[in-house]
Amino acid sequence: MNRQSKAVVLVCGLALSVMSATANAQVAPPPTEPAQDQPTYNPPPKPEPKPAATPSEPQPQESFEARRRDRNTEDLPTNVPYPKLAQPGQDGRIRRLRQLPDIAALRSNPNVGPKSVENIMPLIYLRRYKMETAVIDNLDLYWELTGGLIANMNMGNINEMGRVADMMKPLVPEVTLSQDLLNRQILTRVQGGMNKYIVNEYKKAITDEIQVLDGEEGLQEVMRFVLEDSLHEAQLAYQGMLVELMDDVESVVEKAGIEKDSDVQALIDAQQEPKLNPEEQFAQIEEFDKVFRNLSYDEANAIFTAMRGMREFENIAPTIQTVDVLHERKKVLQSDFGVKVTDERTGEVRFNSAEQDKENEKQEQPKAEESDG
Repeated sequence: MNRQSKAVVLVCGLALSVMSATANAQVAPPPTEPAQDQPTYNPPPKPEPKPAATPSEPQPQESFEARRRDRNTEDLPTNVPYPKLAQPGQDGRIRRLRQLPDIAALRSNPNVGPKSVENIMPLIYLRRYKMETAVIDNLDLYWELTGGLIANMNMGNINEMGRVADMMKPLVPEVTLSQDLLNRQILTRVQGGMNKYIVNEYKKAITDEIQVLDGEEGLQEVMRFVLEDSLHEAQLAYQGMLVELMDDVESVVEKAGIEKDSDVQALIDAQQEPKLNPEEQFAQIEEFDKVFRNLSYDEANAIFTAMRGMREFENIAPTIQTVDVLHERKKVLQSDFGVKVTDERTGEVRFNSAEQDKENEKQEQPKAEESDG
């Protein structure tokens, strides 16, 4: 199969960033410019004292209010029907998404249409490339964290928790994809806010379920979920590179210029064409990963690096598919790229982003006229 045209179900997404408890990690403001040298100043004579004016609200408080408004969901269209991300699996418990929840939320989000995808995809490619680089550079940490360290660790051991948190830092983005799209103004405040709401709703449903069903172990299992979920984006990048490598191992090994010792030869012998069926493909990845982890750090690093250099465009992972933001209840309007949600049973239009945009324009018009005056 041509690496450039693979259809890979699992690698469509990107991960949750910085432990779910910090799902909307703050971005530090840029440093202020150094003060300029000032000329010598001679103060004028002191004026007669006057009654002190009532001080205005301090700026820090205004900044806090702005952050509070950003967290406010009252003005988000949360009452519009949309597919929930939290769905039961065969065992009755909420099924964990293999795709990044932030990307799955774009499809559920009633405010996001196909036109937005044009601006979203470049950031998805950029984040994946940066995460691939982080995984390659910290492959030893990734192998240890996902090789049973988190799955088997004692969550009550504070020292161990601190050590694992330090190990994870290079493999966890500073902000979630939804927050990144919002920060870069690729999504509007309502679009981005709704996406964050849908993702947080999904994660809260999981953590609530864990605490109810796992009894006394609930809190520790929530912490384990948070740690594992924080590595979701790194895991998708790693597994995506494995899929890309899987059917072209020998040529990549030759490109890497490494010696074909027994472990490298075993990897070449494990070469196979990736299945299109998701379950079959994940089984393939699991078996191929076991063989790949027998390599040394230097061998694995050289193979991944050589493979990326063989791409048509090194910074574009061929296993990423264009995000599909439509579903059967979300239709694109004929007149523009707005999004309309209808009730299939009654035919009632529950949400029409084009009409909402017109209403927003009407509300903003008086403000514009006032400012002109």
